[in-house]
Amino acid sequence: MADYIALIESDDEAGAFAVWFPDLPGCTAMGATVEQAFANAAEAMRDWAEATLAKGGALPQPRAIEELLAEAEISEAIGEGAPYQSIPLVREANHPA
Repeated sequence: MADYIALIESDDEAGAFAVWFPDLPGCTAMGATVEQAFANAAEAMRDWAEATLAKGGALPQPRAIEELLAEAEISEAIGEGAPYQSIPLVREANHPA
């Protein structure tokens, strides 16, 4: 099982919280609360992985937070107070990890 770093940002216009995964391009989720956003992110990550694999793609290796901080966008977001959390990729029981 791989753990991916997720960053969360407040979306003031939507009145919600947005979560994105730097290592999973296009994988995002939202929620009315931080907790709901992270719960939705776990489901979005699983769906993203299944769709990627179904198209014949491969899942990227997750990077450590130290590696992610080398990227300006991520370093800036965290520097401005965006919380982050490691979320495990939990796939369906009949699929190999």
